[in-house]
Amino acid sequence: MIATSTDVSKPKVATRKRLIDAAARLFALHGYNGLTMRSVALDAQANIAAANYHFGSKDAMVLEMLRERVQPINERRLELLNQAKNNQAGRPLTTHQIFHSLIFPIGEEISKSTKSRCSLAQLVARTFTEPVHFIEKMHQRFFSQIADIYYLELSLVYPNAPAREIYWHLHLAVSSMLGALAQHRRLNDFSRGHCAENDVGAMITRLIQFITHGFDRGIKTQF
Repeated sequence: MIATSTDVSKPKVATRKRLIDAAARLFALHGYNGLTMRSVALDAQANIAAANYHFGSKDAMVLEMLRERVQPINERRLELLNQAKNNQAGRPLTTHQIFHSLIFPIGEEISKSTKSRCSLAQLVARTFTEPVHFIEKMHQRFFSQIADIYYLELSLVYPNAPAREIYWHLHLAVSSMLGALAQHRRLNDFSRGHCAENDVGAMITRLIQFITHGFDRGIKTQF
């Protein structure tokens, strides 16, 4: 029996997935500086040659791991944003619609399973502690374009607001979102049991409301 190219590629695909999953685990636990190509290969039960074959460098491997996790969320964000724009028939979106499209896809992701919730929260928490050069590279790769899109939509809601105020308040909105995600695993202890960390829907609904009202109020007090 002659092996097909699909048969030959299956082990490579499986190895690549193990490496990506291992990179996610080690990045969440130790951060960018706390992992190496060798440690990822060891965790993935692969060899260093396989890690080099698939990624070539630690930077490329970690960025690819993040891309696989961030890109689907960003695509869903744009999908919801476009749906809202179609429903508005040419009228500017509301602030709530804009932030719903930004935040709701994260809720969808972390609602998939406890594993997804913990993994995403750990990855987000790591963004607060990573080296500046890596954070800048990550932002440029995954968030720069989408930040421009959301700035544009918010500037249409507040056409008379100075650009600096929209950027300031968008920055604070995103920081609130990231902080809520990073600290979500502590919610049960923090609230002495009044709030359940597995009630993702409640968190996302409140987060959208909190950010929407904060953004609107902040902008309106500046001009």
